Amino acid sequence: MVSLPWWIPHERIVPETKEEIEAAFKTHRIGNEIIINEYRDEASRPWWKFFDEFEYRRDVPKWSWLGTGSSPQERKLLLKLDAHIVIYAMLGYWCKFLDSANLTNAYVSGMKEDIGMVGNDLINTQVLQSTASILFGLPFLYLVPRYPTNYLLFISEMLWSLFTLVSYVAPNVAGLKGIRFMVGGFEAAYFPIIHYTLGMYYKPSEISSRASIFYCGQYLGILTSGLLQSTIFDHLDGVNGLDGWKWMFIIDGILSFFVAFLGLFLMPGNPFKCYSIFLTDDEIKLCRKRMRENGTDGGENITNFFHWPTWKKMVTSWHFWIMTIAGIGGYNANNTTMGSFALWLKSQNKYSIGQLNNLTAIPPALGMVYVIFTCFTADITQKRFLMIVFAQLMNLIGCVILTVWDVPPAAKWFAFYFGYWSWAQSSVFYPVLNDILRHDANLKAIEWQVNYLLGFQSYAWISKLIWPTVDAPRFKNGFMVSGIMGMVEAVFVMIGYFFYKRDERNRAALEGIVLYNSDKGEEAPGVITEIVTDSDDGEKVEKLVQLHVVTSETKSE
Repeated sequence: MVSLPWWIPHERIVPETKEEIEAAFKTHRIGNEIIINEYRDEASRPWWKFFDEFEYRRDVPKWSWLGTGSSPQERKLLLKLDAHIVIYAMLGYWCKFLDSANLTNAYVSGMKEDIGMVGNDLINTQVLQSTASILFGLPFLYLVPRYPTNYLLFISEMLWSLFTLVSYVAPNVAGLKGIRFMVGGFEAAYFPIIHYTLGMYYKPSEISSRASIFYCGQYLGILTSGLLQSTIFDHLDGVNGLDGWKWMFIIDGILSFFVAFLGLFLMPGNPFKCYSIFLTDDEIKLCRKRMRENGTDGGENITNFFHWPTWKKMVTSWHFWIMTIAGIGGYNANNTTMGSFALWLKSQNKYSIGQLNNLTAIPPALGMVYVIFTCFTADITQKRFLMIVFAQLMNLIGCVILTVWDVPPAAKWFAFYFGYWSWAQSSVFYPVLNDILRHDANLKAIEWQVNYLLGFQSYAWISKLIWPTVDAPRFKNGFMVSGIMGMVEAVFVMIGYFFYKRDERNRAALEGIVLYNSDKGEEAPGVITEIVTDSDDGEKVEKLVQLHVVTSETKSE
């Protein structure tokens, strides 16, 4: 902040209405003047500042869970948001992957024989479920930024819970495929809505650590699916004439119904269109203020979905192409979701069904450690791009070992235990994309989900090619392609970082930072504007004050 002595002439320019105040603060502009908080001479910029992701942001604090230097009101708000959004997000993702992972566990626990599954029926059913998620995800390009996300999520969760429950009555393979198609379709809303919500409430220095807790729900779902399947098979198999794998689908559905109702009350929707029963009016205003400080477009004036300039802006941008290729690489880098570890264990012919299901809990338990380490390190060090690359390098180690395959058994166990490093980057990658697109709500709503859906659709057909069930347990092509795809993401994320830094520098003025280089004979401009807090009838409001600085030229005049 530039400090001015009393004798420099200045002029107050204060918007009259609340709407004018909010609009001016949101856009960091008043008229054609930019709000400036700092002049920065790049002549003294050290080379290593290139690796500072937030170099051209103002007021980005060092990481702490409740925010360094936050007011008591902001700390209380963050705790409430964590209790409502983050905890629910984890529970919902737990249910989603409990439902999804149970298909593989049911397959190796008697379902295969009971309904006559042969050949590639398992992978075909999984691909069909993924295809449904892609198709059903398309309408949410339009719906998410325009309608209350908590209601959209509740409706979709109720329907996915219903079809999860009725999975137990599948009479044959065709019936199972039809039911799992509907499960996949109604799961489509969950992932994009949760990330959209996180991006609307948390700043970039806060979001990855929260997203790691959300993502732990995935590993908890996969982990507890194996443990629950083992317990249910031991205690409920044959009860009321139902096999153990059928009881698992029934219990999954009941749990999912409960979490759906929980989300209806806990999720607050968009803070700029928020009617939460848990957040006070002052807390909602504080949520909006925090997002405006981050330059986040709240979407109050979102354009028509078929707004051609928005689509043109997307397809001509670097982030659409580079980050989409990176996302496709990240989506196909995982070697665990097709049940490779469970199928390898079953091929050993030395584990009971209970033992097999217990052992399948180990990799996702380690995955929780990997995702927490990756996401918290990304926030603490503020090196988000670097941690995406690191996670994929760890994944490459496991993929190389499994591609070679003819290694000692201990090496295979180690490699399978490294499988979940590939997913550890996801809760860093998608918040980064959210952050890149923060200035345009309409663009973000479309491009973020297009990126996600293109990654998802590639996974649907690539997985069918490289993970055919008949190749179990070796899956040579699967392990090799997974390693290559992880490196594709790492390389394109590094390329994307160069463009990200360029854009952040070009937008520095919007963050209140004016750049100049004294080595090139440049001087700081002569007008700055700063944000001050004034009192209006006892209510805190944000106002703008323009200060005219006397430069050497104006003095000589």
